[in-house]
Amino acid sequence: MLKILIVEDEKMTSEMIAQMVSSSFPDALIVGQVDSVANGISEIIKHKPDIILLDINLKDGNGFEILERTQDIDYMVVFITAYSEYAVKAFKISAIDYLLKPIDLLELVNAIEKCIMHKEVNQLNIKLKTLFSNLKTESNHNKKIVLKSTESINVVPINEIIRCESDKSYTTFYLKENRKILVSTTLKEFENLLTEYGFFRPHQSHLVNTNYIDSFEKPHGGLLIMNDKSRVPVSTRKREALFNLFNNL
Repeated sequence: MLKILIVEDEKMTSEMIAQMVSSSFPDALIVGQVDSVANGISEIIKHKPDIILLDINLKDGNGFEILERTQDIDYMVVFITAYSEYAVKAFKISAIDYLLKPIDLLELVNAIEKCIMHKEVNQLNIKLKTLFSNLKTESNHNKKIVLKSTESINVVPINEIIRCESDKSYTTFYLKENRKILVSTTLKEFENLLTEYGFFRPHQSHLVNTNYIDSFEKPHGGLLIMNDKSRVPVSTRKREALFNLFNNL
């Protein structure tokens, strides 16, 4: 039986989540609804839940404290948070599941189903360490991103990514020291994540780190020459945006 613990200090939100879980997963057992760090730790030790729905801001502290003090117990976690642009960005590049308040039923169901289908506790620990690191690091230059390939999970400093290239629903990351990582995620998703870290999409199939652009060649419609000697095409409709970018560098 799937055991779920709800850690949420807003009573109405906690009750609503419990109702959503019960109606969508009738075979699941809600082992507790608690509202504090102390009670959260106690219930995890007592019940050893499979999934924790965890609010970040609790009345006696931070939800992250619960994770740090129960690291020896295997469980999956889905964070619950009021909108915080800074925190949400950290969740996204760390590949951590989260729910924004007010809770949407479909998003809650999808998050729990993902936990059921991919119970990868070791991977979760890696993601959480990356999340903690990103939250503590104010400078974008030192942020890290979690990239999942078919064989492994990789924590990569964003400033070591030279460029990304898409092939339908797959994206290949080209890193420093000739490293490559293939992930089954579209380039569009990474464009949304990485633009604020100095990345530019000059072509439908390419996303580049502007810090690694060596030069621009005008013939053949335009090519970016990257630091690793790779040549990236520039589409006609992106040339003006690229020139504006150069002017602002």
